[in-house]
Amino acid sequence: MVLLSLGIQELDRDLGGGISIPSLIAIEGEYGSGKTIFAQQIVHAAISAGLRVLIVSSESMVKEYLSKMESVRLGDYEAYLSGQLNIYPLHVEGGRWSKYLSSLFLKVTSTFLEKKKEHYDLFVIDSLSALTVKTPPHEFLTFITRMKNLVSDGKAVVITFHPEFLSEETIMKLRATSDAYLILKNASVAGMDVKVLKVVKLWGGHGDRKSAVTLEVNPEMGLRVMPLGGVKV
Repeated sequence: MVLLSLGIQELDRDLGGGISIPSLIAIEGEYGSGKTIFAQQIVHAAISAGLRVLIVSSESMVKEYLSKMESVRLGDYEAYLSGQLNIYPLHVEGGRWSKYLSSLFLKVTSTFLEKKKEHYDLFVIDSLSALTVKTPPHEFLTFITRMKNLVSDGKAVVITFHPEFLSEETIMKLRATSDAYLILKNASVAGMDVKVLKVVKLWGGHGDRKSAVTLEVNPEMGLRVMPLGGVKV
């Protein structure tokens, strides 16, 4: 087990040193709460550490995803061109997701990651929400088991999701099986829009860690940690 520094000194300190590799990392959050940018911060840190990364995106095409990373100073075009980073969009023609397609794509995604496990160190699914529309509990549990098997093989897996797309029972199972469970929420500090990162569970690390961290998304600086006082969630 190694600790991956996220490249932000204050954030690493608040998380007890960084994110453990290997591990299953679940990032829960409502729309616009910063799930994607936090996952991208992990991706950027992994690439900087020489790790190989595969992203499955259900929300953006390749160019759009790379542009989003570039907009917050996390651009990794060179890594993408060299093959160190690969992005695979899940695209449904006409955007017509259904219960059948969600269930099918969840199985396909699991199988795809397993076939790619020898070539990558970190897998990111951003976001899991579209793949869990009315997914039967047993199918989701099978998916999580397959992700944990990847972790047992020394890989790190990051999944982001909107809580409205999962039942409370499923969320509780995900919390129990994840090595790290983080919740992002929109908040306000002195009239400024910020993100609050709540650390529900975090395996590994050392030293003190905070249960909540306030983050600002700054186009010039990317993510940065702000004082927690005065936050209204």
